[in-house]
Amino acid sequence: MLKKISYLFVALIITLVGAGAWVNRSISPTHSALVSADLPPLIPMRELYANTASSWRYRLSPDGTKMSWLESKWFKPALWVKSINGDKTNIFNTDDEVRWYAWSSDSRYLVYQADRDGWENDVLVSIDTQKPNSKPRSYEFGKDVKSFFYKIPKDSGSTVLIGHNARDRSRFDLFKLDLSSGETTSIDISVEEGVYWHITSSGEVYARTRYISGADWRFEVKEKDGWREILRGTFEDIFDPVSDPDENGVSYAISNLGRDKSALVKVDLKNGKEELVDQHQDVDYGRIILDVKTQKPLMAMLNPGYQERRYFDDNYKAMIKPLKLPKNAALHIVSATKDQSKLLVLVEEAEAGFETRLIDRKSGKVSIVSTPTIAKLRDQIPPVKPVFITAKDGLKIPAFLSVPKGVKGPVPLVITIHGGPVARAYGGWKSSRIWMNNRGYAVLDVNYRSSSGYGRKFREAAIGEVSRKMDQDILDARQWAIDQGIADPEKVAVFGGSFGGLKVLTAMSRNPDLYAAGIDINGISDILSMLQEVPVYWRGWPDWYRKYIGNPDNAEDKKNIIERSPLTYAEKLNKPLLIIQGTNDVRVIRNQADKMVNALKKHNAPYEYVLLKGAGHQFRNWGWQNRIITARIMERFLAKHLGGRADGFDYAETGAHILKFVGL
Repeated sequence: MLKKISYLFVALIITLVGAGAWVNRSISPTHSALVSADLPPLIPMRELYANTASSWRYRLSPDGTKMSWLESKWFKPALWVKSINGDKTNIFNTDDEVRWYAWSSDSRYLVYQADRDGWENDVLVSIDTQKPNSKPRSYEFGKDVKSFFYKIPKDSGSTVLIGHNARDRSRFDLFKLDLSSGETTSIDISVEEGVYWHITSSGEVYARTRYISGADWRFEVKEKDGWREILRGTFEDIFDPVSDPDENGVSYAISNLGRDKSALVKVDLKNGKEELVDQHQDVDYGRIILDVKTQKPLMAMLNPGYQERRYFDDNYKAMIKPLKLPKNAALHIVSATKDQSKLLVLVEEAEAGFETRLIDRKSGKVSIVSTPTIAKLRDQIPPVKPVFITAKDGLKIPAFLSVPKGVKGPVPLVITIHGGPVARAYGGWKSSRIWMNNRGYAVLDVNYRSSSGYGRKFREAAIGEVSRKMDQDILDARQWAIDQGIADPEKVAVFGGSFGGLKVLTAMSRNPDLYAAGIDINGISDILSMLQEVPVYWRGWPDWYRKYIGNPDNAEDKKNIIERSPLTYAEKLNKPLLIIQGTNDVRVIRNQADKMVNALKKHNAPYEYVLLKGAGHQFRNWGWQNRIITARIMERFLAKHLGGRADGFDYAETGAHILKFVGL
């Protein structure tokens, strides 16, 4: 009987492989500019989403004796740990999609958060690296409870600080968690609508940001007899301390209080008075690297276009210099030993991915730890160029452009639209951009008004302009690419997820004659109902809509919100639309996609609907099987409607289907 089942399983695999090879035959380009182009070889999707030779997210243990990373083991990512001075490697398998992890202070445990059902009710997990073949240990605090690692203080042994909402699903309390025993100790509870605690590097709470509503906050310092308010702000106000307070109660912070763009400041925590340290004229201030002992800034990384690095310490600048960073490269400091004698850095290039390098500060030696497998194809990948587009009302819209190699004249264009909307696009490595360029499409990544990183005025230029000027920015980007001779006006597609999906649906329903096709991933179709469907613990998102589009409790505003929703204009959509939706999306629930699909079906509109069972909101958390399967669907959809090309049979995609079929 067992032998018979084995034969049947082998027959099934052969059938699936054969069917995959037949259905997914390669597609040659049909667009005239691509037919005559000298395009580089096709890059298989497995190189981007399922390369088993890849290793990533390297981290140093605090004591400097070990290095860890993620690498595939039997089709699943596993955590690997190796002694810095030895060859022995321990492999710790996990069924979780590990998107972030860290070492405990005592260099014994690896900790991460796991979203096991797509609903974002993260579970905390640890792995004891002192026990070979140790299995992941979960710390769960109840059904539908969301938990997260708040901070890993220095010199805290196996103790970490965590937050979870077991007591009240609408707010998060602060606890100490002993990774060894699993015991938790309450530090503070969120007695108001919501609290974010500010904690020193040694684990002491010294201040809190208390949210009066999603739009208003109070910054309060801790004193012997309670809390004292020193600052307050609204939704657009940024105040984020980045260093421990010194002996005089002064801390470094990122702040835009009283200014357009956030800057690096010193703030006196006795009275809230600020002293400007540094600012950038074009963008909000970026990430700060601090000296662990003095808590003074060493370096800042800003992103006006290509990354810009500013140094506050000559020794740190001298340490970075041997990296010989290309002009368009971005640097990321990802891990360091407790004494800062060794650092792991990522060098990010749009054409080559992320290379991991180890800096030994004592010897000055820089060594390459890991080079991404895609780097061998860098000559086939086009560079990304920052550009600025003048909107119809004169606002400068930042964007990033990449044009396929080997083409001449106008080509098909994909306008990619980020989510958020209080987020932004960068010009670095992006898997979707790589395969789109490789298939023959120019890609224009647009930071439309309301995107973060460009100051208060740029964000607030979107007030009252959702589905109006905000969407005009996308139209203006399209026209700019046509005027520049980059895009074929008959072959422009829009691509986006979440709020970017809302922009895709809006573009396709309000201006159907200007776009050849659209791809929406977990996008919003009905703004009014979405406001009533968000998780109870969310802060700010509903208030953003009330400020920027209107209050649904007001009759006139409600009418306005309905008028701006893509669902209202579904009958006008007459160009091919691909809708991809995760069944377990907690941010934009399945109902949003279903309603749009039902409306399109009613009006006989051309659409395809891909429903991903068990998938949540974020593409990067779907698992490699869903990522490669959906990428292949998108690739063939664009080839059909824009005239680009598509790769043929990919064994990794077939393997993904088989593993999903058997439940792995």
